[in-house]
Amino acid sequence: MPTEGYGAEEVPERFAVNGVELAWGQWGHPGQSANGAEGDPPLVLCHGFTGSTIDFSLQIPALAERRRVVALDQRGHGRSTACGNVESYTLELLASDLHAFMEAVGGGEPVDLLGHSMGGAVSLVAALARPDLVRSLVLMDTSAWTFQFPDEAVRNMVQGFITKFDPARGTPPRPPWKSPEDELIEAATDDEWRARRDAVYLGMDAYAFKALGMTLAHGGTVDLRDQLPSITCPVTVVVGEHDHPLVDQAPELASLVTDGRLTVIPGAYHSPQLTHPDAWRAALEEHLTVAAASAQLHD
Repeated sequence: MPTEGYGAEEVPERFAVNGVELAWGQWGHPGQSANGAEGDPPLVLCHGFTGSTIDFSLQIPALAERRRVVALDQRGHGRSTACGNVESYTLELLASDLHAFMEAVGGGEPVDLLGHSMGGAVSLVAALARPDLVRSLVLMDTSAWTFQFPDEAVRNMVQGFITKFDPARGTPPRPPWKSPEDELIEAATDDEWRARRDAVYLGMDAYAFKALGMTLAHGGTVDLRDQLPSITCPVTVVVGEHDHPLVDQAPELASLVTDGRLTVIPGAYHSPQLTHPDAWRAALEEHLTVAAASAQLHD
């Protein structure tokens, strides 16, 4: 049965792990593959820093027409547990949550996993720890070594903000200025969806904002490049053409895994599922076709 997604009146499912509860939803039909046949695993969607399941909500209905789709709110985000302390938010803890969640929703069988931005780094750590749980991997606008901006002035500005940020004051509002991507998102979505997204964002744990923001802004992520060749499942790196510095890292990221490919979405920035949904879905469908063919080859 589908889980209705993300109006104020709706209650998601809950998954208990590592002392927290993760909010999650599922759509489509268990066991249904991309071709309408039985047997393909669920597609698990893992959002990025300050995000939630709602980041994918506009695309889930189309994806779920032919498969089971599962999405979760990571700890401290969306409607998952707010721990209220910085110690509860590390990429390693988020990855531990994720591989336990994948094992549960996949019934112990491998799933197709998509990780966006910070969720991509979390997905990589989880896949390296439990490769048996991942049939294929989509790394979307993410990094396996650093999220820091190469421009020193921008990097210092971001680091200064997150260093001074006091989580006791609550999650900060979104910046009042609009980036080029903000304008694209506004053109591609309606007021109601954006209001829901912003309400979910403001409900996140400010201590998660502080701890994970410090990790990402100050280069606290682990450099995984020497471990990437051990990932042997099909991997597609999907990235927006203008999403610097991640698009600059993407060719190396795709080349270091054993079975990697790269898709750059023209005109897109950091969230192509919102601004360029047709191209994003096409890239995802192509990846899942490759994943299914690879699984049949190795059966």
